[in-house]
Amino acid sequence: MTSGIRKVGVIGIGLMGSGIAQVSAAQGFDTLVIDVAPEVVERGMERIRGSLERLVESHQKSGGAKGISEEKKENALSRLQASTERAALLDRDIIIEAIVENEEAKKETISALAQMGYGDLFVSNTSSISITRLASAYSYPDKFMGMHFMNPVPVQPGCELIRGFLTSDETWQTVAAFCRELGKEPIFAEDKAGFGINRMFVPFLLEAIKVVEEGIMSCEDADKTTLCLGHKMGPITTLDYVGLDTTLFIAEVLERELGPGYKAPDLLRKLVAAGFYGMKNGKGFYLWDKGKNLGVNPAVARYRRK
Repeated sequence: MTSGIRKVGVIGIGLMGSGIAQVSAAQGFDTLVIDVAPEVVERGMERIRGSLERLVESHQKSGGAKGISEEKKENALSRLQASTERAALLDRDIIIEAIVENEEAKKETISALAQMGYGDLFVSNTSSISITRLASAYSYPDKFMGMHFMNPVPVQPGCELIRGFLTSDETWQTVAAFCRELGKEPIFAEDKAGFGINRMFVPFLLEAIKVVEEGIMSCEDADKTTLCLGHKMGPITTLDYVGLDTTLFIAEVLERELGPGYKAPDLLRKLVAAGFYGMKNGKGFYLWDKGKNLGVNPAVARYRRK
């Protein structure tokens, strides 16, 4: 089946939201992305333009085997609009919420759109918060579900789809079709702590932190384990992409629901407390500048648990 979706709205133009908006526009959807302030929107749009330009460069270097053409880049940008006004989302066929991983903030956003008169499909990019609880903030919980994209969105081929307790069959089928139209492979999961992907993957990330914390491996060597595992990105780099604050939040959710096996390492807590969130603010396990890895954060390099 086809989804019938033509107009896509994205709330949040951070790393995840900008990636979602980019993919949506590149796949032919009329896409509108919003955030709270003009300077935030401009930073997000700059990130999207840079990402598309890198795809064009890849296309040129590979003789067309990879990336996208200049024409496709321009077409994607022509289908992409940005705003700071929530009201601009009211004509969208689907809204994808991609703001901070905080339940109350997400509920406020969802509720506000409903109060403004929005009543079509609404999905959340949450990586750990109960879809059923988020849906309680929406006037039409049957039209609400989870759509958990993987980071970086333009590169990762999968998307986890989570059905809330009241999600209708029609919504479920439409969003699954939309997911495929975005070029993503649907990965179906139930609305339980961590869903499926993070329940499996977060323990791996937490152990990678402990390996660094205990002085067993450097950040670089921990990342090189992917040469043996077949992953495209190492666990320490992945943490910086996901966001250390987001990872800590997910770990705390999983620990509450599933027990101490998901307890966050001390190093992760210290980094977040010190304001090191990863690529989003340029400092995590590594230091970053516009997506470029500048090397290991000196604070991490000297940290060893006694």
